[in-house]
Amino acid sequence: MYAIDVKDYGRVHPLFEGLRYNLVVDSILDGNTPAWVYADDLQNPHTAWMWNRMDAMLLAGRTDDDAVNQALATLIAGKVIPDARKRQIPELSLHYDPMAWESKIGIVLPGRSPLQALRRYYAFSRIKVDLRRQLPATCEVRRMDEQLLADTRLENIRQVMGWVRSFWPTLQDFLDTGFGFCLLEGQAIASWCLSVYASGIHFELGLATALRHRGRGFATLTAAACVEHCAAHGLIPHWHCWEDNVPSIRVAEKVGFVDPTQYTVYRFKV
Repeated sequence: MYAIDVKDYGRVHPLFEGLRYNLVVDSILDGNTPAWVYADDLQNPHTAWMWNRMDAMLLAGRTDDDAVNQALATLIAGKVIPDARKRQIPELSLHYDPMAWESKIGIVLPGRSPLQALRRYYAFSRIKVDLRRQLPATCEVRRMDEQLLADTRLENIRQVMGWVRSFWPTLQDFLDTGFGFCLLEGQAIASWCLSVYASGIHFELGLATALRHRGRGFATLTAAACVEHCAAHGLIPHWHCWEDNVPSIRVAEKVGFVDPTQYTVYRFKV
């Protein structure tokens, strides 16, 4: 397997057609997401793999070349897992297309005991939350602009900046291309929602709420701010979550995401 330079990402784009419902694919290939991208042949690739340097690896193309599959196993064991451990990423997932990859998991992930798990992808219908009416008087929702992200007095600002730096090449890339909103209670950022992947007018949202602020509906309100932003600017929001992530499912459906589609990935501990 050979590392592919960003300028040559277009060569592997056709191989990932079956995984493009997952916006991370186009976000990586557009250069909006830091990633490692490898292929079996730099000029005429038949198999390709990418990692967003967080929890998602994506594998596509020809499945029957076991020399390539073993080379991928060496890459994952020798480089990916040590890097993930160093950065304290607890778990990795492998998204794949076509389904024939399931018969090759023992070669690609030897000794990892990966388990299949279900995820959901939601389409967006219409905003269902009246943010202005439901926002508590003690709270405010603010856009993640340069001023907010530089305010070190805010509780949880380091966590918010960690999200931005994890999903975007640079802070300036996020400010220029992405967007996000924070719900503040006093000087504390209680909840934050931001675009984690982007391609054209499509943006996948990521959401978190600080532990001591959970159970108060703040996640729904913060997500609603992002969805409102999309509606106002002609953008299409995406939402992915694990099938067993009940809080994420509830927020998605409350703010206007509908018609979930299930898909299967492999998960394993790092």
